[in-house]
This record gives sequence, structure tokens and C-alpha cells, in this order.
Amino acid sequence: MFISSQAIQGLQAIGVIAGSSRQQPVPTTRLARHIGLCLSSTEIIVKQLKNGGLIRSHRGPGGGYQLQHPIKGLSVWDVVCCFQDKDRPSKPDQISAESQSAWTLAIQLDEAVCQHLQAYPLNDVIGQMPAVAADDVDARPLHAAFHLKPLRQAGPPLAPSWVFDLAKFTHPAHA
Repeated sequence: MFISSQAIQGLQAIGVIAGSSRQQPVPTTRLARHIGLCLSSTEIIVKQLKNGGLIRSHRGPGGGYQLQHPIKGLSVWDVVCCFQDKDRPSKPDQISAESQSAWTLAIQLDEAVCQHLQAYPLNDVIGQMPAVAADDVDARPLHAAFHLKPLRQAGPPLAPSWVFDLAKFTHPAHA
């Protein structure tokens, strides 16, 4: 089994939500900033966590996301399975003995990883994450790489915009 990057980002999102105060929901903008994703990608991660029953949402001003269950009762598998494909690949009808052995080994490996992640408490993973800073400034831009130039101040035109304005610019006041 391969743990997807979305599952890792889901673990990070759960860590941010669990690391914040219990009374206030965590807005999507703060999650996006801490995970390092854009808002739309963060919303995809949050939707899968919500469909998995791990978080609940609060709408409106001051809204955001909170944990559905106490963190102590969750395992890493609870988060990872929100991002895993639920269908196990079916066994082909006609395969060689070597392919049969490889397929059986792959199934056993998936089961071993699943059992290990189920036994690994989510609280241990969150304890290894860096502390979430209590920043209430959610109005900061998500990507500080955009440095836009200020708009040009409106003033008189510097040159004629079409041929019929040429007479206005031949006057000595414009010279």
C-alpha cells in the first residue's frame, strides 16, 4: 500500500485542527496556509476528511472545521483510509504461479500496513508535528510571491490614441 500525498496532507490538516483551541473552528484559509496548499486543494482534503467522519464544519462568520471525535481515540489508519481506494484489486482468472505468489504477497503487505496504521495512535503523530502558532490574522495572502505593481494614476494622455486626436496634441500647450 502506498500512502498518498493527499493522505499526508490530511494528517497535516488533522494536526492543525487538533492543535488549535477546541472552542474555535479552524478556517480553511488557516489550514491552507499551514499545509502549504491553495484553497481549492485544501477544500478537497477537508471534504474527504469530512466524508470520512473525522471532522465537522461550521458555516458562516467565525466558521471552520473541528474534530468530530477526540484525538485520543483515533489512529493514523482512520485518516489514511479517507484517502485510500476502497476497492481491492480483483484476482485475475488465469495467472501464472509466480504472478499468483506476487499477488498474494501484495495482499499480505497491504494487510500488514493496515494493521500497523490501525495500531499507531494519531496522537503520537500529532505530537511530532511542529506546534501550530495561534495566528488570528487570516487576512494575510496565501501566496506572498505575488508582488503586483500599483496602478498608474489617471492623468492626461501622453500621446493621441487615434488620428483624430492628433490636432489636440499639436497645440503648443502640449509640447
